[in-house]
Amino acid sequence: MHHHTIADLYLRLSLDREGKTAIDRQEADCRAWVERNGLTVRKVHIDRGRSGYKSVSRKGFDAAITAVASGVVGVLIVWKLDRLSRKGIGEVGKALDDINRVGGRLVSVMDGLDTNNDSARVTIELLAELARNESRNLGMRVGNAKRYLRRKGQWIGGQPPYGLKVDPETKKLVHDPETAVYARLIADEALSGKALVHVARLLNTHGVASPRGGEWNSSSVMQLLRAPAFAGLMPLTEYTEAADGTRKYNGKVVPYRDPETLDTVSIGEGIITVGERELIIRQLEARTFPLAGKRHGHKQGTSLLTGIARCGLCGSRMSKAGTSYACASNRMGRDCEGVSVRVESLDVYVTEAFLSRLPALGPEDPLLAAIADRWVKKEDPEVFAKRDAIDAEIQEEEARLAGLEEARYLRGEFKGPDAVDRYNRLTGRLRGRIDGLRAALASLPTPAVDITPLLDAVLLREAWEADDVTGRRERLRLAIDRVDVSKGRVGVRFDGEERCRIVWAGPTDDADV
Repeated sequence: MHHHTIADLYLRLSLDREGKTAIDRQEADCRAWVERNGLTVRKVHIDRGRSGYKSVSRKGFDAAITAVASGVVGVLIVWKLDRLSRKGIGEVGKALDDINRVGGRLVSVMDGLDTNNDSARVTIELLAELARNESRNLGMRVGNAKRYLRRKGQWIGGQPPYGLKVDPETKKLVHDPETAVYARLIADEALSGKALVHVARLLNTHGVASPRGGEWNSSSVMQLLRAPAFAGLMPLTEYTEAADGTRKYNGKVVPYRDPETLDTVSIGEGIITVGERELIIRQLEARTFPLAGKRHGHKQGTSLLTGIARCGLCGSRMSKAGTSYACASNRMGRDCEGVSVRVESLDVYVTEAFLSRLPALGPEDPLLAAIADRWVKKEDPEVFAKRDAIDAEIQEEEARLAGLEEARYLRGEFKGPDAVDRYNRLTGRLRGRIDGLRAALASLPTPAVDITPLLDAVLLREAWEADDVTGRRERLRLAIDRVDVSKGRVGVRFDGEERCRIVWAGPTDDADV
């Protein structure tokens, strides 16, 4: 078969630090196995700093499984099974089923396992559960160590707040002589009641780099001011723990309290005092919450054009601020003059454009094809991930074939009987590979959807009226990539045709309004 001798490698490293199995060692061992067994490496998929136990995105893992499960390659090779996953038989078992369904193989080099051997699956399942239990136990040990260090008031890792650094001997926070003065400036501005966007603009105007080296914005200023360690308090990130022991962190950082005394624990010097922090927190909450204690406005994402409306000056997303959509960059203090438009005006204009455009589409309109494609991909994303992987591989192999043909017929690089024989072998192998990939593509199911309700003006409007904001936004995203909004003129009524450019889905530009 076209893919049985072609392999992909999957390499993963949770923490890139001394004493850990380095990525290059994993790759070297895997490539040695490939060479001994007469295979060819097509691609190496890598996840650096990604846990195989926690619920985190692993793009390398997803791409590797898709490649072998779609038949692009015949073999997936990992250094050890725990590099593939530490989530137990749930994730590993599904991967094995997907690989086995297309006649593929999973090889674990250091474990000496190859699913070509029928008995290997039982061993793999056992090792998968052992790896899961090992990760759980390691998490418990690390958690105990962190609790011990927290109670002693020692920094347990990560980047300290801006203006502070870790003393290597005491493991406590001390002032950073290079940035502490700017950190105190931020605190003084906040204590004086200045808006966070004003603080961000002040720092950016004077060229003060943020902790990550870029510009400041209101969010980064707020995060710094809220950080417990900024006031010399030990921080703790809140989380919820699932039944299987995995933790989901919500991103909220609060002062750590000793579980016995319930007192907060000092982590060293702070830029501000605890009292100043409480005052700043009250000021921030007063700007965000009314007296009744309920948040102003709506939760993020409840406006129709959230994620769709864009500032026509800088291209940033526009989000709802009061009764208007406003440029997010301008609101966060970045260098943009800013565009704003009334929510009701923009929503009505885009809605009517959408509801009138779709029923008017002809059968050959590229927008119609784009809508159908997006709808069907949303219905069955796994199948389309496989189709996309095969399509991409076909294009790469066709490019290699075209390169060989150009080398022979245009540049004359294959001369003489031996060279011609070599050319024929190479091109024959590539054509066989391409034919095999096309056969694999043809064997995949092609989900179909009925989009006629979107093309009937009455049905479309009825469905729109019956849907909620989230559903309406999902409908818009089937046909619209973004809405660019230009700056209006003072005293002039909103004109959608003049101020808006709707970028419709599809490869052509003539579909813009």
